[in-house]
Amino acid sequence: MFRQQQGVVMPTIKAQNQTINDVIIGLLAAIQMILWLAIVGLESASVYYDAGRGTIYAGFWCSIVFFVTWVSIFCYRKFYFMNT
Repeated sequence: MFRQQQGVVMPTIKAQNQTINDVIIGLLAAIQMILWLAIVGLESASVYYDAGRGTIYAGFWCSIVFFVTWVSIFCYRKFYFMNT
């Protein structure tokens, strides 16, 4: 699937149809990102409101898992659909 144009060989890029799997993965990644932002925001507000009664900043520690999850979902989505 290559075309030649003025002595330069360029690969042709096929248009990819958006499947239901692509939509579901994107939706889950977006929800994960929104949850991560909510956790960080609520924990920040909690620390600002009363840092003395904090829960050892548990929201920040738990948000690490959500951050890694949504980044990996976005990376998986781009990598998987690039190679199919």
